[in-house]
Amino acid sequence: MVERLQEELKGATFVDLDGTLLSANSMHIFMHRLPGMLMRRKAVAAAIGSLWWISLRSLRLIDHRTMKWHLTKTARQHLDNSDWEGLTEDMLLSANRKVIDYIQSRRERGCLTYIATAAAEEYALPICRRLGYEGVLSTEFRDCLRDYEELNRHAKHEAIERTLESEGLRLESFLTDHTDDLPTAKAYPLLTILVGATKKTADEFREAGITRYLN
Repeated sequence: MVERLQEELKGATFVDLDGTLLSANSMHIFMHRLPGMLMRRKAVAAAIGSLWWISLRSLRLIDHRTMKWHLTKTARQHLDNSDWEGLTEDMLLSANRKVIDYIQSRRERGCLTYIATAAAEEYALPICRRLGYEGVLSTEFRDCLRDYEELNRHAKHEAIERTLESEGLRLESFLTDHTDDLPTAKAYPLLTILVGATKKTADEFREAGITRYLN
């Protein structure tokens, strides 16, 4: 009875962004592009500040979360929609064609698509819109650093579960390349598809029962 009810629900694919939907890392693109975008906005002090936070991170004097918060805060203060759209175009140049094609094949069968990522909402949402997907789960900005939490590991799994429940969906597939997503993969081993992973990552997923690959 439960299985039949599940089959009657609309199917949904959730796909990670960095290393999965994109072959590149969106944060690296953001970091490299941000100082120049700020300079074009004549926000010289902000551009220098962004380089400062990037330098601190490269020296391992701050963690990734702290750098990400400061860069996102600076970008939100100085960039406009055209900047974010331009950044989106740059990021989509590294779109993984095999993943895009797989998702399109599922969408043609009526499956909905959601991006589920630790990346910043500020550029994850425009990517989602550009691709025409149904929604995005991403890291939302908070005014205070202590309240800023990245959407990864168990937080991402919980967000996916909430979306499935609130939207009345069933998970059809989950695509990822990273062990950070093992909480979701372990919950859905038969529905998880590992994308272009290293041997070490593939071995960890295999131990969790994940044997589907898209390379």
